[in-house]
Amino acid sequence: MSTGLKQMIQNNPVSHAMDVVGEAWTMLILREAFRGARRFDDWLERLAIARSVLARRLKTLTEAGLLERRQYQARPPRDEYVLTAMGRDLYGVAIMLILWEQDWSPRAEPARAIRLIDRDGSGPVEPVMAGENPKKPILPGDVLPRPGPVPGKAPALKEMRRRKVQPAMRASGKPIELGIELFGDYWTNLVLAACFYRTRRYDDFLKNLDVSTSVLADRLDGLVAHGILARKLYQKRPDRYEYVLTDMGRALYPTVLAFFAWGARWLCEDGKLPVELVSQSTGKPVIPVLRNAHTGEPIDPRAVRPVPALSQRERAALNAAQ
Repeated sequence: MSTGLKQMIQNNPVSHAMDVVGEAWTMLILREAFRGARRFDDWLERLAIARSVLARRLKTLTEAGLLERRQYQARPPRDEYVLTAMGRDLYGVAIMLILWEQDWSPRAEPARAIRLIDRDGSGPVEPVMAGENPKKPILPGDVLPRPGPVPGKAPALKEMRRRKVQPAMRASGKPIELGIELFGDYWTNLVLAACFYRTRRYDDFLKNLDVSTSVLADRLDGLVAHGILARKLYQKRPDRYEYVLTDMGRALYPTVLAFFAWGARWLCEDGKLPVELVSQSTGKPVIPVLRNAHTGEPIDPRAVRPVPALSQRERAALNAAQ
């Protein structure tokens, strides 16, 4: 594998986004912010999180520009944390993770499944990460990554994120969503990134990720156990295996695209992306945009609202009517 591929895997808009939000507690805090949490006690009530951990993460998110601290009471002084424009723009990541969890995760709770509608009730909203065709999602075969105008050098890894993130727990005692567990661990999401760059074999992961053999084996085994990767024999005597994305793994692609789009907009200079996505049909760079597949229009999170997902019977009746 080339040095160029190694740089693209470790230095791209997705990796930059992960440097800011790719940690389990951070993602859980942002998830609750999208659900209306603003005050310190809101997060304490919703998450099984230590006060000191919550305080540090809120401080980090404020310094990064995703949350704004505002005083809501003078005596005694009390503050709340409000999503900024930069924070609200993570909505694409949040909704793609939610939809993936509903469709694929064994941890999903059917009673909590949602769908989106226009806030004014004018019609349904089907979120997709679209490219050249505003009404169709970008599929893995539609675009190819290539070094951008400023390939640069891979950033130094953060020590906090080198360690395996143990599954955080909800206050109810249940494990966190599988998607957050996957993207909330540094090495797991880096292995996933390599998979979407078509890396399959153990030695190629080692060359491109600067990862120890024990950590790599642990993350690959975990991804296989979760059904994200499948282990396939490609050579006998000695037996050698490669790791390929399953349907469940490929279904994470819209979330990866949402991370790419956010990182490109907020963490990279205009016209200076380290990695570009290029259309297979036209050869032009593509920036994914969260759109409504019914209308082709960009989705403004303030203009939509979640409602309970349709039951199987309701979906069948709707399809029959159409």
